[in-house]
Amino acid sequence: MANQAGEPIWYELLSDDLSKVAPFYEAVVGWSIEKAHMAAEGGTDYYFLKRADNDATGGAMTLADSMKSCGMKPRWLAYFATPDVDTSVAKLKELGGSVTMDPFDLPGVGRMAYVADPQGIPFYLMTGASPERSEVFAGEDRNDFGKCGWNELLTSDAEGAIAFYGALTGMAVNERMPMGEMGDYSFLDVNDLRIGAVMKAVPEGPMAQFPIGPHCWHFYFRVPNVTAAKAAIESNGGTVLMGPMEVPGGEHIVVALDPDGANFGLVGPLGE
Repeated sequence: MANQAGEPIWYELLSDDLSKVAPFYEAVVGWSIEKAHMAAEGGTDYYFLKRADNDATGGAMTLADSMKSCGMKPRWLAYFATPDVDTSVAKLKELGGSVTMDPFDLPGVGRMAYVADPQGIPFYLMTGASPERSEVFAGEDRNDFGKCGWNELLTSDAEGAIAFYGALTGMAVNERMPMGEMGDYSFLDVNDLRIGAVMKAVPEGPMAQFPIGPHCWHFYFRVPNVTAAKAAIESNGGTVLMGPMEVPGGEHIVVALDPDGANFGLVGPLGE
């Protein structure tokens, strides 16, 4: 069965120098980085981020000069499912979003477009070529290590973002957690699948130190031992901005930067 509209179906790392950050993610998350049989934007090589089961969580590429000239920086991106990219792009424009790359086809992969929400936060819309489900998001399986476990939208306008993504993809907020002066932590659901949350970005704190700025989609990847992964971040050229910190449900998170400055998170048991 194909993924529901709004589900994250692929993750992608943009890097200044993938040869530098590949060993970092191998040490921290446990991925192996394998070259794909296709080229990416600007003719640069494309790589898969393989988990222990040899399935991919996402892809990675070194930023081409043409991409840098457009202002693109090292960062993580998500691809959200849609049954019809072209229709979704038209809807996105009506809702105040913008299009960086018009819909295009990648043979054997699918049709996609690189877009941004009204707050300027980028993401991809994608209709996959395969009828099989993408399983790159772990969902409620806390032992699905190497997959993304949480998708967090940090934005200047939380209520506007909730309305935008709801109208565009069907993501819905059915539960909120008050956080005092920071406002609500609003959980994002795609039907019965909880994919993450939306919160208002604050001008101080760890997220304010992201090189791309505090407004972004921020992703937490599952690891079996957060303490060990934190140590691996620090010993392999990364920077820990926050954590380990316990979150509701008993798990722990870390917020960090890779050696290129791309922000990411980890989630899992604290470990020793």
